[in-house]
Amino acid sequence: MSKIKRNDPCPCGSGKKYKKCCGFHKTSNQNTPKMNDELNRIHQDFITDAINKYGDKMEEVHQQYEKPTLQGEALEIYNTGLNLWMPFHVPCFKNNETIFDVFSKKKSSALSGQAKGLFAQWKNCSPSVYEIVSKSSEQTFVTVNDLGTNETYKIPYHQGEEFSIGSLVIGILVPLADHYSFFFTIIKLYQHDKERIKHLLEQYSDGKDKLSKSFPDFLGDTLTLGMETSEWSNSLHEQVAQVFANHLVDKNIPDDILFKGVNLWKQYCEKENPSLKNVDSYAAALEYLVQKSLLNNESLTQSQLAEEYNASAGTVSTNYRKLTTILENELKK
Repeated sequence: MSKIKRNDPCPCGSGKKYKKCCGFHKTSNQNTPKMNDELNRIHQDFITDAINKYGDKMEEVHQQYEKPTLQGEALEIYNTGLNLWMPFHVPCFKNNETIFDVFSKKKSSALSGQAKGLFAQWKNCSPSVYEIVSKSSEQTFVTVNDLGTNETYKIPYHQGEEFSIGSLVIGILVPLADHYSFFFTIIKLYQHDKERIKHLLEQYSDGKDKLSKSFPDFLGDTLTLGMETSEWSNSLHEQVAQVFANHLVDKNIPDDILFKGVNLWKQYCEKENPSLKNVDSYAAALEYLVQKSLLNNESLTQSQLAEEYNASAGTVSTNYRKLTTILENELKK
């Protein structure tokens, strides 16, 4: 295999030149672990400071950017998003300083020179929407694609995290020595149409500043879009989806499989508008359909699921036949 030249495309698939991607990191790989340790520690310190010392400032921002149309869980997610965005982009102190500016003045002097330079770059990091495009074979990193810029990044995969290929997340990526990391947390976008999200990104992005100024409006519209796409005309139909989802979550079934199952159930309801007597028996039948058709699980029986869902095995079998008959074409796709 020929040696990779500095100006060649990086073999990691980022689309960047080798010298500006993995090649850059190789030149300083002796310092990489130390820098990452420094940046991870200051990351945690920054989060702790922002929450413990400036909680009142965050509450003021929640009130300033209040969205009356969002209620319940959607409102909680919206406020979480504000907490991501606000420390970097909302001036809260004299001289238009942000929480990051104040924290950086006090703490960054303890960093080594290279780590300090990387940490300074965090100030200009803006929220965006990322698609999970791949996982490393060792499942130590995942690759994400920025829907706004089409740039790819690798981020560490931590035990217990659930990243499904093709799923969308909102977050702020910050640079470390040899990879990127999401600041604080991420917002998973469930059942959102990628093309509609890309349209919203184009609508609200302000050139190189991305969503630094318009993020609250973008997030509000995105969450409203999610509410529209997840509305149910019948509360019992929604209960079936919820019971089904709860069981799959307890079994650590990947998010993408869960969402495909819910979408199959929604399509069935739109076609048949079933009159339900027993929510659990339909939820069990839906899981059996998913286990067989999407997960190729041949060992699970209808009787086992009937017992798990506290339903009649005969009713589960009948409902399963109904689902497979109506959803035959969808299951072939």
